[in-house]
Amino acid sequence: MSKRFLKVSALAVSITIAFTAFICADFSSITQDNQVEAYSQYVETEEGTREWGGIEITGGGFVSGIVTGQDVMYARTDVGGAYKYNYDTEEWEQLFAFISEADRGMLSVEAIAIDPNDDDTVYFLCGCAYFSDARTAVYKTTDGGKTFTSTDVTSLIQVMGNGDGRHFGERLVIDPENPDTIYCGGRTNGLIKSTDGGETWELVEGFDDLNLFTGTTNWPTWTDNMVSIVDADGTAYNSTNGVSSLAISDGKLFVGVSVQGKPSVYVSEDNGETFEPLSDDLPTDTYPSRFNLDADGNLLISYAGALSFSGDGGCYRYNIEDGSVDNISPTTNSFGAVYSDPNDSNKLVATTCGLWYSQLWHEDDWETDSVAWGDITFRSEDGGKTWKQLAPGNEDGWGGPLQADYLQDGGVSWVEGKAIHWTGCMVIDPRDPDKVWVTSGNGIFTCDDIWAECPQYYFHADGIEEVVALDMVSVKGGNVYSAIGDYDGFIHYSTTESKQYTPNIGSTSAIAYCPSNPDVMVRFSEHQEPAYYSMDAGETWTEMESSGGEGGKAAITQLEDGTYRIFHAVSGGVSYTDDFGATWTSCGINGVYYECVPYTFVDLENPSLVYAYGYYNDPYTPNASTPYRLYVSTDYGTTFSSAIDICQYDGCDAATRIAYLGEDDLILAGGWHGLYRVTNQGQNIESLNVYYCKTVGYGAPKDEDSPNTLYIWGRPTESDAEGIYASTDAGETWFRVNDDAHSYGGTGNGNFIVGDMNTYGTFYMSTVGTGIIYSQLTDVVPNPTQTTTTTTTTTTTVSDTTTTTTTKENYTMNGTVTEVKGNDIIVKLEDDTEISVNLDSIQYYDTLEVDDSVIVEFDGITEEVISLTKQGDTTTITTIDTTITTIDNDDSSSTTTSNDGDIDNILLGDVNCDGDIKSNDLLLLKKYLLGLDELSEQALKNADVTTDGDVKSNDLLSLKKYLLGLIDEF
Repeated sequence: MSKRFLKVSALAVSITIAFTAFICADFSSITQDNQVEAYSQYVETEEGTREWGGIEITGGGFVSGIVTGQDVMYARTDVGGAYKYNYDTEEWEQLFAFISEADRGMLSVEAIAIDPNDDDTVYFLCGCAYFSDARTAVYKTTDGGKTFTSTDVTSLIQVMGNGDGRHFGERLVIDPENPDTIYCGGRTNGLIKSTDGGETWELVEGFDDLNLFTGTTNWPTWTDNMVSIVDADGTAYNSTNGVSSLAISDGKLFVGVSVQGKPSVYVSEDNGETFEPLSDDLPTDTYPSRFNLDADGNLLISYAGALSFSGDGGCYRYNIEDGSVDNISPTTNSFGAVYSDPNDSNKLVATTCGLWYSQLWHEDDWETDSVAWGDITFRSEDGGKTWKQLAPGNEDGWGGPLQADYLQDGGVSWVEGKAIHWTGCMVIDPRDPDKVWVTSGNGIFTCDDIWAECPQYYFHADGIEEVVALDMVSVKGGNVYSAIGDYDGFIHYSTTESKQYTPNIGSTSAIAYCPSNPDVMVRFSEHQEPAYYSMDAGETWTEMESSGGEGGKAAITQLEDGTYRIFHAVSGGVSYTDDFGATWTSCGINGVYYECVPYTFVDLENPSLVYAYGYYNDPYTPNASTPYRLYVSTDYGTTFSSAIDICQYDGCDAATRIAYLGEDDLILAGGWHGLYRVTNQGQNIESLNVYYCKTVGYGAPKDEDSPNTLYIWGRPTESDAEGIYASTDAGETWFRVNDDAHSYGGTGNGNFIVGDMNTYGTFYMSTVGTGIIYSQLTDVVPNPTQTTTTTTTTTTTVSDTTTTTTTKENYTMNGTVTEVKGNDIIVKLEDDTEISVNLDSIQYYDTLEVDDSVIVEFDGITEEVISLTKQGDTTTITTIDTTITTIDNDDSSSTTTSNDGDIDNILLGDVNCDGDIKSNDLLLLKKYLLGLDELSEQALKNADVTTDGDVKSNDLLSLKKYLLGLIDEF
């Protein structure tokens, strides 16, 4: 059964970024920073226990490498940090949550090396030319990722973890005979070496004597920082790769360099004093893409025809004993890796990189034009003499058996139809020689038995969140909605339950709802794809006649006659449509910089008030005024006021999002010029004396007597550390919400912090590539829901809109199943009405048939179906106050006991003993396993879902799989 609730995902595969300023660094010294603590999911604060994590999207960005140790695996990404695989939970865990905004370039991890003698000692080479002053650093952990130290090596080499060739590897290697000796390759200047465990570094002069780095270029292009490269003068900083691969075997140091027309693999047998070409039998017309060692210590080299996923290549083995070279290429395509079983050099696996070959998810993909296109993996059991191709869903000869079984989504439904592609790395699991992992542009795929007759790959990037979020809204009384790069965006019912928008439009720049009727929504593509509107809170979407522009932001208001007016703000201006895109009218906003997208906002309490906030910047006129400007409309956006200057624009990230305190009461950010409260339609402007505010957001108030909670990324005073701050008194006082271990590189491309409008203390933050971060207080319950009800008069307008608040209790009705279509059923209720129910949306995974009797539970406020019970063979749990009543539908007998007493009937998975199995049970079990909470005797019985007599991490894993629908029972 396919899942409606998916783990969500998106992007960061392009190196195209928006930037507004760059300051060239001082590269004169190398220093080792103080030790920093790595990520912890739960943090005790003055407000209570605060939970940190990523909204579950699962993958969606480019995983550029996996490195294995004796018993561990680490993965690196091009913009989203580094991960360690947790074998107990079967999830990847983010290690770089501590990266500050100033250091966000360090989230681009160019290489990883694990000490061959100590799995807990690991080095990470990090840097991104367009962030963090183009700095390059080596991070080191000696405790498996719990704490880190870093050493800046910018004055020696520079790297570009999001540049072409970032999947080549690895550029770090540790001498197994002397683990304090580490070699590190740069895209610029050459090879460096440390002999004291990474505390100090120096250039390897013997390698420099090869004169490979003879070209020069500006690093990056728009600065005066001149560096040496292996390519021609002026080659773009993101298109030169330098030293790409390192390995050590039998005392020999091997170095791969991204050059053509000359030897590209070199060897040193004297600890780097001298180097020479490895062999004349190796290719010189392709690039060495990755080094690995086989079980006998021989060097396995894969070759690619280009740095960016194309061309011809192959696979070669260099014999460490006699210096012979064997061409073991499965084909002549570009290859990302060839890898050996660590105990059997005859068993090899390999993957192409940049090949667009058919991959199938279903038997009828050719007929339905649903074929995915990506890379091919191979296996050999005779040391590379012969290979078996393993293309998912492809037949081995016409009408023959499948080479590999059809792809599976691993419970992440958005990935269905996507290919395993850009496969720059393939490894064998260090704990299981039958299991392989392959990297992809959308995450990681794995195969549990690569040697099986018909192996099967499935998506398994669990824990990796690399989405680049571009916009987000939280609806009071409703859900949270995202707009993300590459993969559209999602309705987020919770931090773990989401549904992707369909039809897909790829990278989505804007999502907005109408305050008068939140069911009405709109989304715009970042590119030339169609725009869509929704009349049912994002569940279904209708294509607009035209989008009115490319990219930008959106807003919706409702006119007095019920018409919906959709605003589309693009670079330099704003326009609106009253007919869902059939026609567009300019709002006539003047004085906004042509590259600025004004943030457009409709007053939540007064639909006639519409605001637009942007900036003017004239970089070519000395001493020109460059203000942040607000525009106000009092006639539903038909006309706007002249520009109202708020403060000067500081030339940094556009701080144009608007926070809301009440009708005609706004909070506006001004970057290094602070934060402002604006009332009286822009006539009253009050500085809130904030030292720095990069972005501002708002969320649910602390209590009914408080204003909306404000959130900023910035510094309330000059002496404050930069981070996330909150205010519950309209900006008069501030307190820090995050700590140094939870910065995630700052607010990234989307530059937002969106407070949850239904739960105080919960907020969501965009990042440069570590997903959509959420943070919440674990002991805060959602505010009472207020819903907006409307009466529809036509298909496009709504009138007689009223807002009501209700406290109606949930209720149940008996019914009979009259129709079953996959995950959707029709139920005829006892009052003879018929309803349609999507079973996945209520997490019901048992089999239902026509004429089955069911009990349907409805939300007393929204009237939506929230649960369903099959009568006759299922147990219904009903909670009343602190008492659980268990009703057997066969004989109507019941057992009633107190929650804190002994219960004869154990409900596996019900960790909080509330009579239901939901995500809050998973949260409580996580906290218990982390030592942050205690469980009662009954809770421990319910938590032992594996029924092995103990509560451990395997119970957590089983409970998660159950909630995701991957298993039907414990």
